[in-house]
Amino acid sequence: MKWFIFLVFIGGLVFAWIRYEDQIMKFVSEMGEDKPIPAKPADNGSGAGKNIPETDPESNNQPEPVPEESDPIALKYPMPDFKPLEEYVDNWQKVPASAFPREVILKTKATFIIGDNVGSTTRQVGSKNTALSIINGQLVITPHKSSILRAHVAITDTNYKEVLNGEYEKYQERKRREIRAQRERARAIAASESREVIPQTNTTPSASVTVATASRLPKSVLNEYENKIGKIPAKDANGRVALMVQSIQQGDVSEINLNEISHWGPVRYELVDRQPYWTGTVNYKTNSLFGTFDTEAMALIRNSKVETWVYTGSLEEVP
Repeated sequence: MKWFIFLVFIGGLVFAWIRYEDQIMKFVSEMGEDKPIPAKPADNGSGAGKNIPETDPESNNQPEPVPEESDPIALKYPMPDFKPLEEYVDNWQKVPASAFPREVILKTKATFIIGDNVGSTTRQVGSKNTALSIINGQLVITPHKSSILRAHVAITDTNYKEVLNGEYEKYQERKRREIRAQRERARAIAASESREVIPQTNTTPSASVTVATASRLPKSVLNEYENKIGKIPAKDANGRVALMVQSIQQGDVSEINLNEISHWGPVRYELVDRQPYWTGTVNYKTNSLFGTFDTEAMALIRNSKVETWVYTGSLEEVP
């Protein structure tokens, strides 16, 4: 009898659990059902119920961009053709001196020799060191620049490749920003030259750079500008801006060599960071760890003096 009562009790528990599980599943099923989408109101003549065509919110009805191969400004300022870093360093066999020193982190333990092999010490995984050079395919590292300790390790035993690749990615993005800014400036110049009215100096600029070619300025406007920032810089017999030549010759910039300049641009009145200058540009090639690239620099001139040199577009100072 006791066994019968026990079996009835167990059966009741099983039945109750099944009913409870059914209710749970029904609730979950109802929660997951797709709700019907309300129908749009019918058109009553007021236009409220008309079907409005869907539009791309990012398009803003803007015209299609001009392909770069058909854009003269893009052709004048092309995006650099960046090669894999391994090509510039000959698959890590010919890394230029400009790639050192660099801080690196050890991925394996390394033994450092003290001076002329008078002793040694070990540095652990994760320790920071300074990469000094590559000799016979191995990276020469030291705990810090002034240390006499040296270790020769495989490049892959450190994060040296990752460090240089990270710098290369930043360099590429900086150059792309520079080119985009150069194109923007060129379009601003083209827009200003297409207008008959030259913007006046007492107008607050809406952008960081407002520009007008000096040779196209009306006499009255040119006089106004000269009263503000000095006489327009003169060019020599070779079409070079004399003040810029003088600045280069006296060593104001180390990167620009007179003999390597391929083009001299016109003198312009320009607002740079909301300050008025006479500007002149030069084109030349620069050699870097990451290849050789066409470069354009601009002299900012005021009161018959070159105040500084900057890269057009980015406005970073030229070394």
